[in-house]
Amino acid sequence: MKPQIFSIRNPLISIAGFLLLVTTMQTGCGVLFNVNRVVKLHPVILTQEDLPKMRLTSSRRSGRPSKDFPIIVEFEQRWNGNQLTVGYWLFDSSYTAKKAAGEYTFRMVAGVPNYQPESNPENVIGDATWRIIPKICGKKDTTDLWFVKNNVVVYVSADGQSPDQLQFARDVARKIEAKIEKVLPQK
Repeated sequence: MKPQIFSIRNPLISIAGFLLLVTTMQTGCGVLFNVNRVVKLHPVILTQEDLPKMRLTSSRRSGRPSKDFPIIVEFEQRWNGNQLTVGYWLFDSSYTAKKAAGEYTFRMVAGVPNYQPESNPENVIGDATWRIIPKICGKKDTTDLWFVKNNVVVYVSADGQSPDQLQFARDVARKIEAKIEKVLPQK
């Protein structure tokens, strides 16, 4: 007699097998796509207490829906006029956020890659970081950077004449990364 795993003759084994299969698939997908995610963007957004020496001049929710990626919410802040610009995008999963960030950072100017992954491990913020390539954008000292942390994509750009602007942009990005880390469910 051949062993029968799923059979009509033994319904308890069939039901147990089905439940095991469904549970395994859900757990596997959770591990694969990193289910830990930020539920709301509000606790992640910079406040005046985060940047006491700057003045928030514009703060708005953007509504540019993307048919390619399921953006839950998009938000933009401008500090001291346009001296500091921060953009936030909340996605449904970390997998989607990483994929979208890769698409955004590498295809923003007519299909020409104008951002590169951060090569120095000490400067990587979040799960992945991209920085603008100065030769392509035409600027000598540029501070534009993107990073992904779980299901949030963040863009930080600091304009000014100071040689420390890139470090300032990184410091702002690290503050946002810390805020994201703080609201994530603890494992």
